[in-house]
Amino acid sequence: MKRTPLERKSPLRANAPMNRKREKRQPALTGNRRVKKSGAKSQQRFRSERYLRFVRSLPCCCCGGPADSAHHVIGIWQLGGMALKAPDSFAMPVCDGPGSCHEAIHAHPEALAHQPRWLRHTIALGMQEFDGEIREALVEALAFINKQEAA
Repeated sequence: MKRTPLERKSPLRANAPMNRKREKRQPALTGNRRVKKSGAKSQQRFRSERYLRFVRSLPCCCCGGPADSAHHVIGIWQLGGMALKAPDSFAMPVCDGPGSCHEAIHAHPEALAHQPRWLRHTIALGMQEFDGEIREALVEALAFINKQEAA
């Protein structure tokens, strides 16, 4: 027995994609925020290639060997998140490569307990080296660490 094809009573709408409003991503709240120099109201995290070069020049905070990477703090104080990196003032020197201290920090959760001590040491060295905006960011970062550790 042959069947007749079904016919619609009302035609289908055109195949146009749905128009949705895009939500603007709000940056995470941290103790280290900066206003853009353009005077815009939006704020951004502290970034400084000059400070990161200095951090990479320091010895590794784990083993004391030559560091070639600036590791941004992870896993504590909600400084990072999905697609967000901690501010550059929260970076510490680590050696990089296969079997390195940088990999060990990511692989072993017990390394999280050492990060505040390593950061304080790195920030103290940076405060001796820099002045101006970088020093101001380091002072804010140190105050933030002390506040978080006291809580």
